[in-house]
Amino acid sequence: MKKKAWTMNPKLTLLLLFLSGLLTLPVKAQENLIRKDSIKLPSRESHVSTTDSAVTSGVSVTIPTIHPVLGKGGLQYNRFSDFSIAPYLTPRTQRSNIQFHGTGSDDINSKSRTAVATYTPAPRISLYSAATLGLVETPFFGKANYYILNGGVNYLLSSNLNAGISGMYNSNFNLIPFWSLSADLQYMAGRNLMLESSLSYMQTANNPFNLDQSAVQIDLHGRYRLTDDWFLNAYGGFPVSQKSNLPSRNLMPMMDNTHYGGTVEYWFQPTMGAEAGLIWVRDIFSGKMRPQPKLELKFRPGK
Repeated sequence: MKKKAWTMNPKLTLLLLFLSGLLTLPVKAQENLIRKDSIKLPSRESHVSTTDSAVTSGVSVTIPTIHPVLGKGGLQYNRFSDFSIAPYLTPRTQRSNIQFHGTGSDDINSKSRTAVATYTPAPRISLYSAATLGLVETPFFGKANYYILNGGVNYLLSSNLNAGISGMYNSNFNLIPFWSLSADLQYMAGRNLMLESSLSYMQTANNPFNLDQSAVQIDLHGRYRLTDDWFLNAYGGFPVSQKSNLPSRNLMPMMDNTHYGGTVEYWFQPTMGAEAGLIWVRDIFSGKMRPQPKLELKFRPGK
């Protein structure tokens, strides 16, 4: 059977304009800002740390996660997990070494725990790898485990603009595994606003169903600081192009990841917080956008 031809979404033009706009924004020198729910590494340099920033000036480790949603739409893929570790700029006199970190997330019907290792071979470059173990239990799918392997490199272009390349493999409950490669940008537009964008290619791996699907997707995330403890998040994403070797079958939810919505984030302790809101996602059966609740506890390493 012939594979379905690639179809290009005109929104790709908007993405290119958005990314080019970020790269041409004027950049002002500013201090290293570290949010209070991040890891603060010791520094003997003159970098001043504060706790009222929208994002830490740290290694942006984006851990792809699966969040279960209600209804027959199944499992929704979420590109951004908002986990960062600091700092980018280590003192030049300090010997670089490997750092280990851990984080966790408890959703309504799922739990996950992540271990991260980072290495800084140069002041502006950071390498990282991560492994996530997760458990999902829903009335529709029962109980199942999955794991995610993630790794990448980040380069600090300026004091408030970071670029990265990452790769990911998801076991997808040992049914239809998939992997992805992505290019990411993170821009800090002042102390209170952080913007993230990602352009990724996703592909199914070998599976017993002989299913071969792929997609190129855009994901966007904005985070705004209201106070030291309260934050607003905006999420959005859509596929630019898709293909499948079985056109009669629906695309997997992560290959048709049209979504948008917002959440409120509150950190009631430096290492523990909660995020709640509504995310509209496309139902893979009806094609309609349906609102789904997002309620998640977040855990960060202590200082």
